[in-house]
Amino acid sequence: MSVNLTPNPNVLGPTGPTGPTGSTGPTGPVGPGGVDAINVQSGTLYTLALADQDSLISISNAGTQTIVIPQNSSVSFATGAAVNIVRAGTGPVQVTQGSGTTIRSTGATATGPYLRAQYSAVTALYEGTNVWYVIGDIS
Repeated sequence: MSVNLTPNPNVLGPTGPTGPTGSTGPTGPVGPGGVDAINVQSGTLYTLALADQDSLISISNAGTQTIVIPQNSSVSFATGAAVNIVRAGTGPVQVTQGSGTTIRSTGATATGPYLRAQYSAVTALYEGTNVWYVIGDIS
């Protein structure tokens, strides 16, 4: 004799245990988000300050302007610091090295490059040990 068993669709068996959940992975660093501030300068001489790190210096004057990168003992920039400079005015703008500071660039005056023309921009990058690279639209 055979018995025909039909399962009851309204009856469910027990639910098994939930498996383990893995831990959350590490969160990566926040990437660069542009400049922190804009520093407008219209004088003929400006020495970088710590507040200029990760900022934009807008230089606007009809006469010659000089930007001085100081020695680290007077302004302690972090290694890898970047300072952006734009020539907003018509006058020539030169980036020069302060006493004890070294600038490396491809400009005709490698240790004192000029921003090539109005609206040219450069970035000064601090390598450490008073060495800066000035890269961008220079002559």
